[in-house]
Amino acid sequence: MKKYEKYLFTFLITCILMFPYFKGFLPIEHDTFFHVSRIEQLSLSIREGNLFPAIYPYENGGYGYGSPLFYSDVFLILPALLHLMGLSLVRCYQLTVFTATWISALTMFSLALKITKQKETAALASCAYLFSNYHITDIYVRGALGEVFSLAVLPVVLYGLYECLYEKNTKTYTLCIGLSALALCHNLTFLFGVILCIVFFIIRIKIVDQAIFLHMFKNVLLAFFLTMFFTIPMIEQIKAQKMILHYYGSSGNLGQYSMDLWQYFANKTVFGLAGNDLEHDRTMLENVGFFLTFVPLSYLFVKDKKTIVTTLCILGYIMILLPSSLVPWQNLSVFSIIQFPWRLNTLGILLLSIPAAYGVVSLSQTKMIPFLCIILLSLECIYHVVPVMERTFGMDTDMTWQDVLDGRIVDPYFSAYYVRVELAGGDYLPLYSPDFRGRERKIRDQNDLDTGIDFMEENHCLSFRLNEIIREIRLPLTFYKGYQVYLIENDQRIPVNTYEDIGMVSFYPQKTGTYLCVYENTKTRKICLGISFLTIFLCISNGIVQRCKGKSG
Repeated sequence: MKKYEKYLFTFLITCILMFPYFKGFLPIEHDTFFHVSRIEQLSLSIREGNLFPAIYPYENGGYGYGSPLFYSDVFLILPALLHLMGLSLVRCYQLTVFTATWISALTMFSLALKITKQKETAALASCAYLFSNYHITDIYVRGALGEVFSLAVLPVVLYGLYECLYEKNTKTYTLCIGLSALALCHNLTFLFGVILCIVFFIIRIKIVDQAIFLHMFKNVLLAFFLTMFFTIPMIEQIKAQKMILHYYGSSGNLGQYSMDLWQYFANKTVFGLAGNDLEHDRTMLENVGFFLTFVPLSYLFVKDKKTIVTTLCILGYIMILLPSSLVPWQNLSVFSIIQFPWRLNTLGILLLSIPAAYGVVSLSQTKMIPFLCIILLSLECIYHVVPVMERTFGMDTDMTWQDVLDGRIVDPYFSAYYVRVELAGGDYLPLYSPDFRGRERKIRDQNDLDTGIDFMEENHCLSFRLNEIIREIRLPLTFYKGYQVYLIENDQRIPVNTYEDIGMVSFYPQKTGTYLCVYENTKTRKICLGISFLTIFLCISNGIVQRCKGKSG
């Protein structure tokens, strides 16, 4: 197959999946507002000269929100730049999802071709992966942009593992690229990717010699350094105070989100919620689809089995069976960090796509059978996606983010004590944050009463004049480690309180004068940014040197 044919084919099947976006209307689902807001806020930060912001100062009514510290925005830089150039928010978001989906098809196609050396298998595997029920739900029901990004990268991780552990290739750094990108896509899926690496390493431990071990170690270590600018500061912030995500992580009932038997056989897109305690017509589709549930069994009848495909098939079925309610998830609170057991289907569709396609192609007497499977999968995809065209709650291309905040579509708070359209679940708010609804941005005292002190904000610096000593000053800024307070008259740094029951930036003033509060990168974040950028520079330099040596040789 010529290279352009691979790109053309994957582009066409992406268009089949993404056709509802062509009309310029963006249906709003579970997390859509949150990710659209990220594009808006990142574009504002870039316009002000900050490519890697830690805080979005304009979010949540001006109190600020630290989502970039916990949810990497690296892959939103391009859509943010396009938005600055005049492209509407709706089109920026849609283009981002379309691109990630196309890359998903390409990476799965490349992975299947690498393993099986069969272009028919690669084509069918990319369709199975792209058109799986879980993938469709991620895009159109959940609006889970982080997982959509992850699905584009997971095949790269598996590609790298195959090169290292099955081809014994100690020159490639595909695994490093995959792990690095995955860490910047979605934290929980990155955890799944790490587990996948460990499982495959254990399975192939007998063939792992010193050279392979050292090469894999280099890949992992390099990925660590490349992503250090995000991962280490995130851990620093998580340890600095309790947040809402800590509450979710310790109190979630996994059993409520396990999959009952009927959920494995549901096959209709439902714009509902997750859970096994809801009516069937209100429960969203979480399974992998009929094709990936049953067709991989055809691989059992293939005579010319491949070790890697066998492994993929076994692990894939384990992944889609683990979310079952037969597993006592209600007693497995230690795994509550994953929030929903059905997230394991992310790995399920990754692992089962190739065995399903390989089984069909190997057992087919004619090339027409895989072609018919592609047609049937495409038709089923259309069946699942057509209901998206009927959605009426959403954004038009002429809408701005200010329209959303002004309530043109919905109450920006709707059933939350913070601006839900920007913060979604508010995972990264301090656990003891105040009720932001109707709360005026005022400088307050230790009793949370208005002090009457006026303040100014310029270039994300909050300043005010204190004419009489107050025991404690609470500023209208959500606390994250990194906020600094200075007394301007003598450039004195005033310690910021870290009381977990306040949730706001607070301090004890020592004297009258003019005070300034600004967010500064912590020493940890500064060091990690430096290390990551140095690593990138060294990788590029080494690549140029190796290329020059190759040409001279």
